[in-house]
Amino acid sequence: MEAVKEKNIEVDSVNENKVKNETLTTELHFELLKQYAWLSSAVIGAIIILVQLKAVEMGNDVYITLGLLGLSIFFSIVGQDHIVDSLLKGKDIYKISKTLKFIRGVSMGCLGIGAGYFSATVF
Repeated sequence: MEAVKEKNIEVDSVNENKVKNETLTTELHFELLKQYAWLSSAVIGAIIILVQLKAVEMGNDVYITLGLLGLSIFFSIVGQDHIVDSLLKGKDIYKISKTLKFIRGVSMGCLGIGAGYFSATVF
């Protein structure tokens, strides 16, 4: 009888840990996408300040950079929306992980390419 109780306690704790891990993973994905959007908007703000100070001339390079950074924000928000929508439909984070990985990659790629392009062409 005690062996059955111990086994049930172990199974309960394993299931409880799985639920906690799923919740933590979901929160981390959401926060990571939020940070990508925040960082992109901060870089956009820095570029706008440089343009206003006339340290950088407004041209195609700046427009391309702003477009890439805007895409990064867009994909971050789409990813956040996808997480919320999937959770509302009853899916867990592991079922949508491939899609989220792609969205995170595109968002971070646009951020990196935009900031790198700006740095390479302006400075």
